[in-house]
Amino acid sequence: MRAFVVGNGSSLKHTNLEKLKREVSFACNNIHLIYPFTAWRPTHYVRAEEAGALREEDWGESVRVHLELGCEMWMNHMFGGSGNEIKTCSHYRRHFNEPDAPHLWHLPVLCTFGSSVNVAVQIAHKKGYSPIYLVGCDLDNNMDHFSENYRHGREQENRYAQMDALAAHLVASRSGVDIQNATAGGSLEAFPRVEYESLFR
Repeated sequence: MRAFVVGNGSSLKHTNLEKLKREVSFACNNIHLIYPFTAWRPTHYVRAEEAGALREEDWGESVRVHLELGCEMWMNHMFGGSGNEIKTCSHYRRHFNEPDAPHLWHLPVLCTFGSSVNVAVQIAHKKGYSPIYLVGCDLDNNMDHFSENYRHGREQENRYAQMDALAAHLVASRSGVDIQNATAGGSLEAFPRVEYESLFR
């Protein structure tokens, strides 16, 4: 059974998310900011950052919204009992250019390197979904999101944010898992491309 992992890239503004209403979908972080513009809601919600690295105004509303929606929650253990626990591994604070950055997943323990999207892909795989389609994973140079009101968590240079995310995608691409990129445009070329609309014909 297939699943969709929905990122937070600016391409979501041009993606018909209504198509996902009957699909298994994993969404991350501040995805709730797009809900006024679509009836789609994810079946799973993933927030892999450490709570201590964020201000509550950056995460409080998103967690409350998804608890109320009844999503299956996957939260960093520091958020305190909100669903399935994600423990940060030794790679959580690593950057792409450090010698101890990961080169492979280390399942069954989730690798928390890179981004919540990459944690969501691992969860989808562990739950047996295949193929896994990426949507809204733009990975553009300016790391834009779908909303001007999108608040970042731990502040870091765009260079590190982009390259860390790319490195985590490259790790995923070596996993042997069937991951395909259905994002409209963007710069992520670590996976085979598929046209989003074609998946629903």
